[in-house]
Amino acid sequence: MKKAKIIVLSGQSNAVGVGHTKYLKRSFSDEKIREFYDGYKNIQINYYSHDKKSDGFTATTVNCTEVRKDTLGPEVGIAEYLNSKFPEEEYFIVKFAMGGASLMRDFLSPSSGGYYNAENFKNEYEDLKDAFFTHKPIKAGWCYTGLVSILRDSIEYLEENGFSPEIIGFCWMQGESDSGNLEHVENYKVYFDNFINDFKKDFSQYIKNCVFVDAGISEMWNCYKEINQFKKEYAENHSAFIYVDTIGNGLTTQYEPVEKPDMAHYDCESVIKLGKLFIENII
Repeated sequence: MKKAKIIVLSGQSNAVGVGHTKYLKRSFSDEKIREFYDGYKNIQINYYSHDKKSDGFTATTVNCTEVRKDTLGPEVGIAEYLNSKFPEEEYFIVKFAMGGASLMRDFLSPSSGGYYNAENFKNEYEDLKDAFFTHKPIKAGWCYTGLVSILRDSIEYLEENGFSPEIIGFCWMQGESDSGNLEHVENYKVYFDNFINDFKKDFSQYIKNCVFVDAGISEMWNCYKEINQFKKEYAENHSAFIYVDTIGNGLTTQYEPVEKPDMAHYDCESVIKLGKLFIENII
């Protein structure tokens, strides 16, 4: 049976990807931009991304992000790297990312007391999403449930189509919404450990050689130093865990849009670089 190599991508808005595609021409050739738009058919993606979803695997391309924006996410960098290194191989990206989602509420896993009903998530998704976007009461843990749900569906689909699925990497770009104060940081430490352990338990048979890659957050957030220090120390103290220093690697937020830079979100070149940093540490 052929192995299906799965890369999970999850987190909040910088995992969704808010890099504006109109600025790609500043850093990439017309040929490379066409490649991004044409997509990578050998690198398939199944996603719930902010207010947009694919409803199954499709070629990885730009705009696997938000309905109303012409943007791209880290999956483009992941796919470009894999296609350049292994053009004859297939890979599968499974993405669940939600802009503004916190670990203390939205990604709260069962061991932290989060809501958990992955089997029924598809029926509840629209209501849960609408409540989130309209600031109505939300079921804490709905994003963890969504991640488990789409990953289970993806695995089931691959198994039904003759593959033997294996999760080879888990990419986490999150922490901004939990960096408000030191109390939030202390909670983050507990919730993150529970989140990872719950994920490992839910997918124990598929993660034998999985590498977890955790990206640091940018300098604009209140307690970014404390969040990033925790991420770094967690990676140092847990096997198959790698911390990616986004600040040290020069990822930027200050250039796009030109007229009023969005300091919370990585510029398009940095979004692609983030994806490459993820996958380079997995493969």
